[in-house]
Amino acid sequence: MGHSYSIVHSHHHKHHKEDKPDQRSMGGSRVWLITGASSGFGLELAKLVASRGDRVIATSRNPKKLSGLPEGITAARLDQNEPLPQIQAAMNEIIKIHGTVDIVVANAGYVQTGTVEECSPEETLKQFQANTFGPINVYRAILPHMREKRSGTLVTFGSIGAWFSMNGCNLYNASKAAVRRLSLGLGEEVKQFGIRHCLVEPGFFRTALLTPGQSRTNTGHTRFPDYAELNKAADAAFDGYDGNQPGDPHKGASVLYDVITSTGVAAGRELPAFMPLGSDSVAEIKKDAQDVIDGINAWEAIASKTDYTGGK
Repeated sequence: MGHSYSIVHSHHHKHHKEDKPDQRSMGGSRVWLITGASSGFGLELAKLVASRGDRVIATSRNPKKLSGLPEGITAARLDQNEPLPQIQAAMNEIIKIHGTVDIVVANAGYVQTGTVEECSPEETLKQFQANTFGPINVYRAILPHMREKRSGTLVTFGSIGAWFSMNGCNLYNASKAAVRRLSLGLGEEVKQFGIRHCLVEPGFFRTALLTPGQSRTNTGHTRFPDYAELNKAADAAFDGYDGNQPGDPHKGASVLYDVITSTGVAAGRELPAFMPLGSDSVAEIKKDAQDVIDGINAWEAIASKTDYTGGK
């Protein structure tokens, strides 16, 4: 394929800027809110967090999908694709469950396949709504609470796909590139309130994100004959990787928990603003970043000829 990508109950407690990253809420545990927790990475993380003694509010558009959850996990309805006032109302009800939310993991999303020309404007907007606008609206709904208590952690699930173009998957990659810039920018704006943010960009993990009809959508738009060979190759690549991804979701969730809480393998380390997840993500982002530098170097002399002479 050339590139890999991510297809990837307590009382209210006032925290302060000087609180340590792993300080727990009153009641002995942190409260996590994880979106898209009915399957995949979200569900894996929710189970692991609960097993470590923290409390989890696992959300889905359809809470019935969250049945049979382990002790320590509470199911709640949250549809990030609804208008902001509805998300805010849902968030206010969610906060009442434990009285506070300490960590929000914006994990929900899906993959829209198809070429840019073939995908309709409606499909394009839906992809950006789910992967870009939705997570930001979830943050808009929780930030007043976090600003009031002057603490909190936001974790955005991006994708390695934000770093490159890919035939038949560019709506997804573009939506992840957009949420990369928005979430990193938001993180800078809210750190003055003692609120931390981390953008996580996973590589291939063995979840249902590439499974047709689950988290991967490739129906609805008309396929043009001129793109037949491209689509055939893209579909084969997706199908070949589904179920064969190198990343172990349990290991990924464990590392992510340690990074967010500054414990385990990340003991004593501050939460990074951006973190690749998976050896494939590390290698691919390094490669793509170097490609950008090489391209700039090749055109630097010409690109720099546009300034006013003498700065005037």
